[in-house]
Amino acid sequence: MRINIFSRILGAILLVFSISCESMLDLPPVDEFSPDNALQTEDGLEALLFSAYFEYNRGPPIRDEVLINEVTTDIGFVRVGAVEREMTPFLDFNWDESTGQFGNIFWAPRYRAIRNANALLDNIENSNVDEDFKKLVTAEARYIRAFEYVYMYKYFGLVPLRTTNDLTVQPKELSLPTEEQFRTFIEEELLEAAEDLLLPTEQTQFTRATKGHAYATLTKFFMNTKQWSKVLDATRLLEDLNYYELYPDYRALFFIENEPQNNPANKEMIVSWSLTNQQGYHNNYQNGAFPPGFRRANNIPEFTWTSAMANWATQFTMRDDFVDSFNPNDSRKKAIIENYYNASGELVNLRTTPDNSRSLKYFDKDQVGDFCGTDIPYIRYADILLCRAEALNELEGPIQESIDLINLVRDRAKVPLYTLADVGDRDSFRDLILEERGWEFFSEGKRREDLIRHGKFLEYAEERGLTTSEKQNFFPYPRAEVDANPALEQREGYQ
Repeated sequence: MRINIFSRILGAILLVFSISCESMLDLPPVDEFSPDNALQTEDGLEALLFSAYFEYNRGPPIRDEVLINEVTTDIGFVRVGAVEREMTPFLDFNWDESTGQFGNIFWAPRYRAIRNANALLDNIENSNVDEDFKKLVTAEARYIRAFEYVYMYKYFGLVPLRTTNDLTVQPKELSLPTEEQFRTFIEEELLEAAEDLLLPTEQTQFTRATKGHAYATLTKFFMNTKQWSKVLDATRLLEDLNYYELYPDYRALFFIENEPQNNPANKEMIVSWSLTNQQGYHNNYQNGAFPPGFRRANNIPEFTWTSAMANWATQFTMRDDFVDSFNPNDSRKKAIIENYYNASGELVNLRTTPDNSRSLKYFDKDQVGDFCGTDIPYIRYADILLCRAEALNELEGPIQESIDLINLVRDRAKVPLYTLADVGDRDSFRDLILEERGWEFFSEGKRREDLIRHGKFLEYAEERGLTTSEKQNFFPYPRAEVDANPALEQREGYQ
């Protein structure tokens, strides 16, 4: 389920909305908006906020988010068809500034969300709305803007910090900030936004930002910039909310019926892309993960494919070494199939082809065509626990607190718990944490950033026989953006 809003801002004032409402958000009728009142009423300002939420909540196409962050690593693979052709630059480590996903997915939609958030922030101070309302929607707009910058940093590193749509304040041609300026902006934005955001227990409209969203996003930014002490500060702020916890059943965590909007007992999902089985708002990863003629698999008895569902010719698969690295009793492996029954009732062994196992972590029993409605988590509480364990190890080496944190995750997975004697020194425990993150977060688009942080991204690619360059820890800025903005210099090595 998700906010389902289409909006376009003409300039910074005229709003044209086409809105489809669901139970999570009750929006006013479209005919209540006009150019004269849109920025002077709570309804108008909230609709402007939802135009930013629209871009933020729909996220990237799920197949691209997962595949690009996994086929470049030791986890994922893809073969056959158009998607294989699209992923070949990532499989082969030969992407460049013209690679389409950089502009179409990781840049333009993110800056649309920022633009829409800026439109609200530029105009709200001149409105005569209730001060409490003003504080809340301002905090939400600041959160969305900061989140999008954190998201882009994962791919591009520094990007231009557009903080207003007013070209008399910031020129159209905007250069890069310094690393210090960027880090300071993200930290201040998220901490200050969190002060006025609602507690998770107070937010009744699913997908709208809470204090937990801000602290979790800040945690991830501090992690990927290796600000270890600040990771501990951010995770402590999130823990102090006394809300989030691991869902007891890993496999069931991803079932539609257990998504937070359907099951309040699920307090693990902090930030997620909330999807439906409708065109434009769906999870399109699973269609390529189904093997040919798939009907059912023994380790996912909850799901049986029907003729109403799409099964693409392309094949999203998993690398054998990764699949084989799991403890045989690991409950997380239940989401991975190595054999299945086809339309003729025959048991097919996927492992007769190298790197051919499938992640069926997400499925929708009501899927029609391409349109699977299973949500994709972006930040889960398990991630926060492992972030804190990693930061503690970097600062202090293995200590009991970090062991206890990783054991919370391992205990749910039904694998043996670690003791201090098991994990060795700082370096060996760092490697164990990286392994744990792979087992916990496969098919969630985290592996690339984790390998980069651990200095393993290029190393693992070279072990697969690829030629790499240090520049490839970040992607190049999209060519169209560099051409349009003379103040934006292409990343070093991609010129």
